[in-house]
Formats: sequence, C-alpha cells, structure tokens
Amino acid sequence: MGFNQAQKKAVSHGEGPCLVLAGPGSGKTLTIVNRIKCLIEEYKVRPEEILVVTFTRFAAAEMKERLCSLMGRREIPVTAGTFHGIYYGILKWAYRFGPQNILSEEEKYQLLRPIVGRQELEPSDEEDFLRDIAEEIGRVKNNRTDISEFVSSKCGAETFRDIYREYEKERKALRKIDFDDMLVVCYELFASRPDVLAMWQKRFRYILVDEFQDINAVQRRLVRHFAAAGKTLFAIGDPDQSIYGF
Repeated sequence: MGFNQAQKKAVSHGEGPCLVLAGPGSGKTLTIVNRIKCLIEEYKVRPEEILVVTFTRFAAAEMKERLCSLMGRREIPVTAGTFHGIYYGILKWAYRFGPQNILSEEEKYQLLRPIVGRQELEPSDEEDFLRDIAEEIGRVKNNRTDISEFVSSKCGAETFRDIYREYEKERKALRKIDFDDMLVVCYELFASRPDVLAMWQKRFRYILVDEFQDINAVQRRLVRHFAAAGKTLFAIGDPDQSIYGF
C-alpha cells in the first residue's frame, strides 16, 4: 500500500517530537507500524527501546500482530500495551505488587459503603450514589486535582473530601491500589526517584502514543516524564474525537 505525502513524512520522521493529526480511516495504525519498522530498519533502533502506548489491550495486540506481519517475523520485542498495563508493570518491578495488591471494583465499593454511610446522607439510590462518588474519586486522581479544591456535584464539598480522605486512608492501610492509582503511584514514583525515572527513560528511548487526544492529565504527565530526557515522542490522534472535548 502506498503512502500519501503526510504519511511518508510521519513514518520517516527522525529525532525529536512529532505530533500527527489523523482522522477516522486515515490509516493511523498503518502509519504507526510502518513508523516502528522505519525506526528499526532505517534508524537502527533496537526494538527493545521502543514503547507503544494504546488505549486497549486489543489494539496493542493487533498492532504487534500487524508489525510482525509487515516485517515478516514471528516475534518482535517491541513493548506495546495500555497506560495502565505498562505502568502497573513498572509498579510490580518497583514495589513487588501483585494481584493481591489490586483493589477490585467490588472491594472498592465495600470500602466506600460504610464510609459513605457514616456521613448520614440519604441518596435516592445508594448504588448509583456510590458509583458516582467512585467516579469522582477517579476524576480527582486522573486530573491530579488538589482535593482541597475539588467540588463534588454529588454531595457537599467538605463531605466529599471527608469521604475521599477516609477512602484513601483505608485503601493504603490495606496496601492496595485501585485502577486509577496504577498511574498516580507510578507518577509519584518517578517524581520522587529520579534514578528510577532515568533507568526507564534509558530503557524506552522511543515512545509512540496512539489516540493521543484522549489522554488525561496524569497520563500526559507520565508521557512528559519519559519524553523529558530528549526522547523521540511520536503522538498520533484526532482532536475532533476527544472524549474530553465535550
């Protein structure tokens, strides 16, 4: 398949950051896999130094499959995965986390239910209210919002802050992390341990991010961590499809 001029320019881009704007059906995956092929074959980059970030495990698996097919190999040691999968892997290495340290959705609600109950609230639907509070807790974490400045739309500001702080206290006492913590704790690790960050920056010298328009604040900061040491960041997305653009 031939490339148009813009695709050729993206695929063959050399050192330094590159942002590619691409709408639906414009060949984003094709561009990414050919970009990786170019890095390996033309720029002699070791596959182990390439990190590809996608938003679903299916997309990551499909990308690796298409890359292997394109290059005629059964396996290529490029790392591809979701934000949560990649950074959870780093936490497993740093803190020896395992499945026992992951707070399931059911466990999250088991923690939240008595915490909310102690606030003497009277929601019309308790399960919907718990789900809404859990979503707001995730929003605080993903946007790196100072809890003292966050205003809940589901209950009083101080009430929500009390719920949040008590939830975090109990979660940490159990030495568990929830889904959103996979990114937050990794961000805090990099911020407090520049030696650890430098090690992972050295490991992944070329970063490619798919669906870049959908990354949230903590994901953006994590990408910046990796790119801060002069890495080649290749981001592709469509601002018109942003889930945060409403």
